[in-house]
Amino acid sequence: MTNIFSQLFNVIFNFTNDYGIAIIVFTILVKLALLPLNIKQKKSMKVQQKLSLEMNVLKEKYKDDQEKLNEEMVNLYKENPGSGIGFLLLFAQMPILIAMYKAFSNNIVNSPTIILPWINNLSKPDPYFLIPIIYIVSQALPSLLVTIGAIKNSTIPKFSITMLIPTCIIAILILTKSPAALGLYFIISNIISTVEQLMPVSE
Repeated sequence: MTNIFSQLFNVIFNFTNDYGIAIIVFTILVKLALLPLNIKQKKSMKVQQKLSLEMNVLKEKYKDDQEKLNEEMVNLYKENPGSGIGFLLLFAQMPILIAMYKAFSNNIVNSPTIILPWINNLSKPDPYFLIPIIYIVSQALPSLLVTIGAIKNSTIPKFSITMLIPTCIIAILILTKSPAALGLYFIISNIISTVEQLMPVSE
């Protein structure tokens, strides 16, 4: 799969003649290919969330009758088959995303891009540390939008400082020392993921 993605990336790069634009186009194409899986995952997660609420109600209602509780829980799962498929779909995408990452990371070129005009060499870290900062903002964007009320989505948690700790660790330990091209890939992936999270999903 990595070889296929590498060939696709090289075709895009030869067409755009700009490594930054090639990363964006390549990431969008692969994400579009994964969109049906992501939609199924979102639907499953939504069902699972609803299921968890109903389970809590049952536990409270039958807290003194374990046998009845078990019976009702079994019936609940029967009425909602495939509610746990969301996690399976998430793991199913991992090999694709890994191959996608390898496809361009193995072909990082020593060149600038019009996408990041302050960087002269995408194969080296951002000398001004702007990419790690943009990455942190892009990672927190969905929660920030929910917090300020710009969007209403119950599945996206509101922003909190503790949520930024893992993101900041990645930004400091990895993106400050990694090629700028890798940071650009992470940022574009975050933006696309944000759009996917904001997409309404029918039951």
